[in-house]
Amino acid sequence: MRSTARAGWWQNGTFFLYLLGDVNAGGPLSDKVGDLQVTSNIEAPKAFKIYEFWYEHRFADGRLSLLAGLHDFNSEFDVLEYAGLFLNSSFGISPDISQVGPSIFPTTAPALRLKAQPGAGTYLLAAIYDGRPGDPELPRRNHLHTPGENGAFTALEAGVLRGKAGSADYVKLGIGGWVDTAGAEDFTGTRHSFNHGVYLIAEKTLFTTGEDGQGLGAFVQFGFADPQRNEIGRYWGAGLNYTGLIPGRDHDVAGIAVASARNGDHFLHFMQTAQASAFERAETVIEATYLAELRPWLNVQPDVQYVIHPGTDPALDDALVAGARVQVTF
Repeated sequence: MRSTARAGWWQNGTFFLYLLGDVNAGGPLSDKVGDLQVTSNIEAPKAFKIYEFWYEHRFADGRLSLLAGLHDFNSEFDVLEYAGLFLNSSFGISPDISQVGPSIFPTTAPALRLKAQPGAGTYLLAAIYDGRPGDPELPRRNHLHTPGENGAFTALEAGVLRGKAGSADYVKLGIGGWVDTAGAEDFTGTRHSFNHGVYLIAEKTLFTTGEDGQGLGAFVQFGFADPQRNEIGRYWGAGLNYTGLIPGRDHDVAGIAVASARNGDHFLHFMQTAQASAFERAETVIEATYLAELRPWLNVQPDVQYVIHPGTDPALDDALVAGARVQVTF
């Protein structure tokens, strides 16, 4: 990130460059589990590429800003601080949105984003993205399309945001909606040029026990996508995390959460009648995790997830996924 003022150019501008190098080994974990929601939120093809590259300019003492460039929708939309602890992808970008393939990890698209603070403790986000980021045939490369070639993914989110996560007065409540005009085939093979959905997110600090962010926080997520065009018609998620649960471990965070992606009635009816296959109503994941700060620059996070009805396919057994993530800050 580079401030234009610090560079001696002009005031109120920021350039941002994010290079992504993914070296995941052993193949996608979701291929082994067969899940819809993806147990690892960093699962991606092996690649080294530009992930985000944008310029943002701020107006009205920072209460208004305009951003242009390669931008991750989920870096600002559908975001909850307390949900960010968990490793399952649904606690980042909910599956009712990710199923349509917007500008999210690991491939982004050109965008224009407007951000505003209409009043104290309120926010408004509006953005328009290229409808289909990258090239599905070449997932390791960035690919920019001709404007209008692939339609657009448009989103709006508004809400209340007060305090900071971990503080006693912290609360966030947001409602958003999206429209996708990129055009895609639904589960019946019918092509549609219009798709849409809405979502609701909320989180709050329930109580604090110290002066350094210790305490309990909670979050909930709800998502709804057009059931006539999408496999996942509804989604809900909820979780708790506690900072400083173990005495003397003030910066460790323990958490438990549940995510449920639910098939729409039209998808279930089609699979039952057209393919003689009875799918389950929902895939549900229960995740328990613990983020341990071993050094100021080193975190280790053991994680366990239990996936019920992976892929909503009755032929697949429930799955227990256990592992650990290591974070090193240079």
